[in-house]
Amino acid sequence: MPLASSLAAASPASAPFVARADAPRRVRHFGTPIAARRASSAPSAATTTRPGPTARSTLTSPSRVVRARSVSEPPAAPAESDLAASAPADGFDWHKAWYPMSPVDFLDPDAPNAMKLLGAPLVAWRAENGAWSVVADSCPHRMAPLSLGFLSAERRLVCRYHGWEFGGDGAAKAIPMSVDAAAEKTACESSRSCATSYPCKEEAGVLWVWPTPGADAWLEASQVPVATAAAPLGELPGEWGMVELPVGYAPALENQFDPSHAEWLHAKYDPETGFLSDQNAKYEPMTAFEVVPGTMNAGGFTVKHGGYNAGNKDVSAERLFTAPCSSRSEYEDKNGKRYLSAAILYTPTEPGRCLMFTKFQAHQRSAVQGAGRAKVTTGDRVRALLTAPAEAAFRWYMEFQVSRPDLVRVGLVHGVYGNAAYTLGDQDIQAMHGVEVAMEAAEEDWKKAYYLPAPADAGVAGFRRWMDAHAGGGVRWARGVSDDASKVKPIEQQLDRYHRHTKHCRHCRECLNELGALEAKLVDLTTGACAASVLLGVGGAVVGQEAPAVVALGVAGLATGAAERVRDMQSEFLTSVKRRGDPIPKLW
Repeated sequence: MPLASSLAAASPASAPFVARADAPRRVRHFGTPIAARRASSAPSAATTTRPGPTARSTLTSPSRVVRARSVSEPPAAPAESDLAASAPADGFDWHKAWYPMSPVDFLDPDAPNAMKLLGAPLVAWRAENGAWSVVADSCPHRMAPLSLGFLSAERRLVCRYHGWEFGGDGAAKAIPMSVDAAAEKTACESSRSCATSYPCKEEAGVLWVWPTPGADAWLEASQVPVATAAAPLGELPGEWGMVELPVGYAPALENQFDPSHAEWLHAKYDPETGFLSDQNAKYEPMTAFEVVPGTMNAGGFTVKHGGYNAGNKDVSAERLFTAPCSSRSEYEDKNGKRYLSAAILYTPTEPGRCLMFTKFQAHQRSAVQGAGRAKVTTGDRVRALLTAPAEAAFRWYMEFQVSRPDLVRVGLVHGVYGNAAYTLGDQDIQAMHGVEVAMEAAEEDWKKAYYLPAPADAGVAGFRRWMDAHAGGGVRWARGVSDDASKVKPIEQQLDRYHRHTKHCRHCRECLNELGALEAKLVDLTTGACAASVLLGVGGAVVGQEAPAVVALGVAGLATGAAERVRDMQSEFLTSVKRRGDPIPKLW
């Protein structure tokens, strides 16, 4: 499979957690005991170091080259004690880093935007000074969610429960039920009336949040660059894509450090035999994959690897992981020319879920070619010909008869015409979810649970070793957030699209609303045309003129079909579960 196709695999599902009745009380977070997770839930006081723009040459912490032939075997006791002893005092601090929360263009600038970071509920809005502000999604009055509120004319955040108003710094600006102005002034000046404010900033088209509040946090955060700034070749052009995966941080990161999975998980399969299709490029075993010596420290590490199929076997890649969230890959062809660039970001929102941002830039045409085109039948051509007028009418309506065509235009690309990307994401999610659940049940360290005999496995091993040596073995969640719920999710939740992407994207929400309005109009048209056909039919029978009734009935039929098609389109924004037939889609 071409690199661009495989890298874009996890694309625009999250859902509420479902606890198993038969789940064991004692579970592990991807190889980390519950006791260790609970002990690590409080913020660490360690100082974070991270690689800068020259990270590939300046990261100097000692590190072994990770080769998959050795990492799969359980290490001997001396190696384990050596690993523990070598963990630096300045390990990565999960609570002292910038996290990407949303592409700025996805956010609604005129409303509160709910979000979660490390399990803590937050709310973001564009405040009175025009800059974004982020506070805890909890009113200091009675702890109601501030995200349920609205923005005042002064762009203050108003709590819908009792009308308290907050400025961009989190300070209370109005308390309506105060008995007089003096009492209101006194209450607003109290530190107890302030919403907890978090450092945030807009950079590289993304809203970033620092998960530690307080004046000192603002000062400390100002000294730390966002993870994307470490890329030696700078920012990539274009817009970010973003989804919230219904899987945890660890399996999501492992998936992107395992590029060869694309040759199987995202390959084309023959629908009749179930075997790999001959349209795929022949896979090639990866022979080169290693963590670059000297690059692994608390701030991340760099890996180098080659290709994995006949189409990209001569391509080489360097992948810079900047903790906690950025994976920047640069691919070159055999002549040393840039082939493909990929920027992928991750944010752990809560146990069992994480955000994923993607952006790609192809430098050569072969980097974006598909693995073969789907077979087009005569029936497909006839259907396209018959539906062309209706398709043209639909596009005209969505361009000229909606209130925000600029948003709807993008929403159609994400939802109605974005099925291929969702299918790739569904494939990844089902595999990653299976891994996460199996690791939870195994209650074993990853080195014992995984068997990694091939060089292609070195990326996963490298990430795991970084987690163990520099990041406490797993995510440190916000205070009060426990990671002991079962990760098992029904297939319907794995295939969900609304929580995966639509709810986070103002373009898709606007498009979904307009499709709902169009459906209502078509239903009204159907009802009116049916009623007209009855009246015209009765009248036509008297005067011997049935043609108007026939026309009205035909309009009703067309409107009914169009309404059903619009329902299908709305479903594309909500779920991959099919509306007809077997609800679980065939992903291959």
